[in-house]
Amino acid sequence: MTKKENRQEKIKKSKIVQFFNNPWKTAFILLVAVLVGFSLVLINRITTPRMSYDKSAPKIETKSKPILDINMKKAQVNESLNFFMKDMMEESGVDYSFNLENDALIDGTFKLLGHETHFYLYFDPFVLSDGNVQLRAKSLSVGSLNVPIPAMINYISSTTDLPDWIEIDADAQIINLHLDKFKMKNGLAIKAKKINLIDDDISFSLYLPKDAGKDKKKSDTKDSTKETSTEKSKEK
Repeated sequence: MTKKENRQEKIKKSKIVQFFNNPWKTAFILLVAVLVGFSLVLINRITTPRMSYDKSAPKIETKSKPILDINMKKAQVNESLNFFMKDMMEESGVDYSFNLENDALIDGTFKLLGHETHFYLYFDPFVLSDGNVQLRAKSLSVGSLNVPIPAMINYISSTTDLPDWIEIDADAQIINLHLDKFKMKNGLAIKAKKINLIDDDISFSLYLPKDAGKDKKKSDTKDSTKETSTEKSKEK
């Protein structure tokens, strides 16, 4: 290496040392690294939805006629939904609530660079011919941020453990509630009849599963067989 090249190498190393000895420049590099890292995480979340919906899951077969029709007000639906959503949101790290107003509204907050960022995602709800419900996104508000609706729907999907009967299609900007794949703990199935938010008129129907009567007959047959066997053993 020539003297000239050696001198240039020393000058270069000196500049690098001086750069990292400057606390402001070091802090700037760290800040840029944090912002880039956060951006990559955020981009990954808003482009990679968590798929929980199972298309192959069988639909619940029900009796042809409902056993009960339920009429509800928006306030009653809101209270019921948010009671069930509370458990679903506990481990998500994101605070969401679902409310029916003049629109269906997902109201939530998430942390952006350590600050709480509020968003409002509005939907139009529709009752489908099979008694399922479809929510069609119409507008989004995220403070001063310019976030597209599909990105926010993907973000909600990726940060929340949704039940396997809820289908999210961010590209189409819809959420499908497959009530025909949802069974209550008591075995009853539910279908939507009407959702009229303007007139505060919401109604659902409850159905018995199609094989409910068969299960009862089997149970009765087993009980009668046991009783007969007991009586015969006593006679002996």
